[in-house]
Amino acid sequence: MKWLHPSFWVTYDKSTYPTVADAQQAIERYCRENGHTCRFLDDDAVEIDGVPHEVYRGYEPGSRGNYGIKCRKL
Repeated sequence: MKWLHPSFWVTYDKSTYPTVADAQQAIERYCRENGHTCRFLDDDAVEIDGVPHEVYRGYEPGSRGNYGIKCRKL
């Protein structure tokens, strides 16, 4: 699959800082819903459709103080 963007935000609906487990569950759900495969390489790295991504868990800029989960192509 060709990715159009080097990074993307994954839906995270909680108001607390995302744990590793929260992030992995959200990324797995995102991949399942969008027809992608995923394999976690470690706590902060995931391979999506064979492409390694860094996992960012933290503040989502411009979201009025919400936390988010971002995957960025390595």
